[in-house]
Amino acid sequence: MKFGYFTQLQTPKPWRENEEVLLYKEAMEQAVYAEAVGFDYYWQTEHHFYTEIGHSSAPELFLAALSQRTSKIRLGLAVVVLPCNHPYRVVEYISTLDILSDGRVEFGTGRGASAYHIEAFGVSPDDSKELWEESLEVICSMFVNDPFPGWQGKWYPNLIERSLVPKPVQKPHPPLWVAGTQPSTYAEAARKGLGILGFNATEPDEIVPSIRAYREAMAECEPVGGYPNHQVACFTICNIDADYTVGRDKACAAARWYAGDNNAPLQQVRFSSLTGEYYKEKAAEGRRPGVRESVLRRDNEELIRDGLVIGGDADSVCRGIEKWADLGLDQLMFMIQAGNTPHADIMRALDLLGSKVLPNFKESNTVALGA
Repeated sequence: MKFGYFTQLQTPKPWRENEEVLLYKEAMEQAVYAEAVGFDYYWQTEHHFYTEIGHSSAPELFLAALSQRTSKIRLGLAVVVLPCNHPYRVVEYISTLDILSDGRVEFGTGRGASAYHIEAFGVSPDDSKELWEESLEVICSMFVNDPFPGWQGKWYPNLIERSLVPKPVQKPHPPLWVAGTQPSTYAEAARKGLGILGFNATEPDEIVPSIRAYREAMAECEPVGGYPNHQVACFTICNIDADYTVGRDKACAAARWYAGDNNAPLQQVRFSSLTGEYYKEKAAEGRRPGVRESVLRRDNEELIRDGLVIGGDADSVCRGIEKWADLGLDQLMFMIQAGNTPHADIMRALDLLGSKVLPNFKESNTVALGA
């Protein structure tokens, strides 16, 4: 099983002087060290207007800088919000990043995490699914065909023939992924030949139907791109310390902040919508429905026991990982830079994960659930 380091560059207030400068410098140090200790992937989100919760608004630039400081770790966009980005530009910067990184890009896509984000770009949440789907088809055509023959569709009615440059190292394009949480999205991803980035924020057993739907739908695959990328990656918040209680409490504090138990003003509006029906069920109390409750109704020990959070000492973290590995994952993504976790604690956690945990799983084979 592979391991990913996932971040959205959280920075709760009150802020230090030059907070965002320090945030980015520390994030780069964390990313470089993640490669050094044995992580296989580095994933960064694309978020806009997410004060405190996500300051990663130009991940392609961060990853370009990271590509010059690393040599092995895969560089993942998690995800490019296609409704807010023109296909020509996406293909150009993905290809450029692939060249700069010597072919290490992982191209994640999505419709947008919230209406608060995409509506500022003039996109209605009710249109975001169709727009993502058409945009992905256009982008794949741009990668596969030279010259791109043009496109006449609903959302892009008049894209003209052009030869896009530069071309990526990975032919005809980097591996394709999509973000998802529902079994229907997992199945659709498999049918399109997309890897799934599962941001479910739940206990492992609850994601079993989604993984089963993905594995079963693989047989119906008609790749939207040049080849299928059938992989399942899931997400969890993690921390580790030599002392079990310290590591547990750090991980759980980060998880509670992430789930919405925080004072960030954005938390009260980021799931509201000006125009769309899709996000209305997420608007109540300014949080993702179910996530806040599932985290806050448990104490720290229950969060670890039930697998919503991975934390504690090395033995506890290994047991937490085993719960996910048993599902037949291809990759588990750790979110360590979360909430109020300081830089020094993140670096210490990376060191312990690299020396005490990751080597135990490097040779683990994934198993298709239900096979």
